[in-house]
Amino acid sequence: MTDENMQEVENEIQQAADSTEEAGIIDAADGLEAVADAEALEEISRAELAAAASDITHGLDELAAAERAAVMSETVAKAGADDVMEGAEMLSAAEEIEDLSIMLALMSEDDLQWSMELAGISGQLQVAGDVVEDLDMPVLADFLRDRGEVLRQMATESIFQTAATTSIVSALAEAGEEVAELGANEVAEGLARLAVAEGLAEGSEELAAQGIVDLATGLEELDESQQLDEIAKDVAAEGINEIAQGAAELGASEVLHTAVDSEPEE
Repeated sequence: MTDENMQEVENEIQQAADSTEEAGIIDAADGLEAVADAEALEEISRAELAAAASDITHGLDELAAAERAAVMSETVAKAGADDVMEGAEMLSAAEEIEDLSIMLALMSEDDLQWSMELAGISGQLQVAGDVVEDLDMPVLADFLRDRGEVLRQMATESIFQTAATTSIVSALAEAGEEVAELGANEVAEGLARLAVAEGLAEGSEELAAQGIVDLATGLEELDESQQLDEIAKDVAAEGINEIAQGAAELGASEVLHTAVDSEPEE
């Protein structure tokens, strides 16, 4: 082989060594960049995983809170309905007491009028007895005076009974007012509880809706985290392969450089 041919061979080996070295450097650099990208993807994946855990936990907490609010709403609503029913019964009882009071008051007026009529008749009989006695009719006079006294006692007893009935009427009226007031308070408390129950129900629905949204978001983030993790693994594996390939190419380049440097001179 001539010197010219040997020089051409050396040049070709040198070019091959340089090309191999350049390719090795590029592959190693690409591999390192891929590994860095994989680490960045892993970081994003971990962030997505943390966000997913937070959203899923938050969603489950909201669903649990919604369930508690729903149970509380039912309990408060039942208590409110019971209060309204009890209040309505009390108001109805108050009306019945008022009606009874009015009826007794009318009876008292009638009894008083009747008592006064008896008292009038009693006085008339007493006068008639006096007249009959002057007419020398002692038996009839005694009878008339006796009947007059009986009527007077009946009138007196009736007046006392009317007074007692009036007291009862007053007591009933007062009791009716108290029962009506209690009934109105019960109705008001019941309506207030029903309003609270409605607010709790609405809050429960909102919490449940938000919990479902957060749970769905968390599951989506979890899926994204898993996908990013898989991509990161693939990118890292590709980077490692490129680094290995670059290292192999650099090794081959070194061998070629050594072969050129060690070529014997003629």
